[in-house]
Amino acid sequence: MAPEAQKIINNNIINTSYSEHDAIHALYIELEKGVQSMKNEGVYTIEEAWEEIDKI
Repeated sequence: MAPEAQKIINNNIINTSYSEHDAIHALYIELEKGVQSMKNEGVYTIEEAWEEIDKI
């Protein structure tokens, strides 16, 4: 594990009950939503994009 990731886990910033696979899957799902939105010509401002990222 990368030292940065271990530091985050040690500081209890993330919920350790989720596996790395769960986290990657959640990220993939959100990225897929973004790709689909772009295909549907949905446009977000940079502020809206950061709000969505912060929700993850």
